[in-house]
Amino acid sequence: MKYDLPLSNTLYLKNLKSYLKLADDNLAAFQQQSEDFTQRLIKEEVGDDWLDESGHLNNIEWLFLNSIYVTLYASFEHFLFKIASTLEQQAGVNIKLSDIAGKGILAQYTRYLYLIGGISSTSRELAIWGRMTHYQNIRNLLAHNGGMMQDKNDKPLEQHKDFKFLKNEDVIMASGFGHIRIRNTKILQSFGKDTSEITTQILKEFNLKYGYKK
Repeated sequence: MKYDLPLSNTLYLKNLKSYLKLADDNLAAFQQQSEDFTQRLIKEEVGDDWLDESGHLNNIEWLFLNSIYVTLYASFEHFLFKIASTLEQQAGVNIKLSDIAGKGILAQYTRYLYLIGGISSTSRELAIWGRMTHYQNIRNLLAHNGGMMQDKNDKPLEQHKDFKFLKNEDVIMASGFGHIRIRNTKILQSFGKDTSEITTQILKEFNLKYGYKK
């Protein structure tokens, strides 16, 4: 299948804005719900299920934002797939994407683009890809480990490879197991900024190198 890469990047960037706006709008709505609940609680106007409602309101923000994060990551990963698949179809490229191994799909795509396509902006030696490694680790923990950074509470959470990164992004790591709870859009905004820089640079380099035409 052939992809319109400029359009794909435009759509990715537009979707980023949409997801971030969705996050902001819903956080505002959640905050209003919480304030309304507090007022009803003070006035003793809550029902018998008030404890359940309280628990729901306490958890809805991070449950929602964690989900948005995983969706953002999947969108970025899919864009890289389109770039890698387009490279695979170029004349003179005989090595298939499936021939390249990597620790995870993201690593496979970037290795293919770097080693086979000569796309220097996908070099994992670049500082921005160090941040992407953290983003990838966090996505994997959310998607495959229930958001828990540690399976056992037997060592300081501060020793975890992603602790400092998450702390800098103002993400809650609850309990000694490090239950990841995104509480605001800071890490989402950071992810959007980093990945938009990456996709735009990759597309620019790809077009210069291969004179891409849809």
